[in-house]
Amino acid sequence: MQHVVSQLISKKEELSGEMKFYKSKIQQLEEVIKSIDISIKVFDPKFDIKNIKTKRYTGNQNYFKRGESHVMVLDVLRKAKTPLSTNEITIELMKQKKLDYEDQDLVRNIQKSLNGTLKKQAETKTIQIVGKDSLNIQWAISA
Repeated sequence: MQHVVSQLISKKEELSGEMKFYKSKIQQLEEVIKSIDISIKVFDPKFDIKNIKTKRYTGNQNYFKRGESHVMVLDVLRKAKTPLSTNEITIELMKQKKLDYEDQDLVRNIQKSLNGTLKKQAETKTIQIVGKDSLNIQWAISA
């Protein structure tokens, strides 16, 4: 029972620290936005700042340099003896990039990024779908 309590305490400490970090980040962003508003007013005092729409934040990071994922996917598929699933390709690329492939959120984000690469390669017939199950697509180099 004590073990459970200590784990809960540890988790609360971790989340409290994370919340403190994000509150600080929010405060910094609010200050930057205020200074941008002031700058806009300097250049155009009549401009209504309330008309500025908020862009959707996707949180996307560039895990790959331009064209890098394309080359890496082809290399992984060339070296594979059998077709690989999207997930297997993702994990292999993450290992090569020394990213934490046990972080499921990171795996999902990178997999979303790779889906575009895989679809483009399939459209150009560089790779092909050789199998599907309920959750995964199997990929191989086109013959």
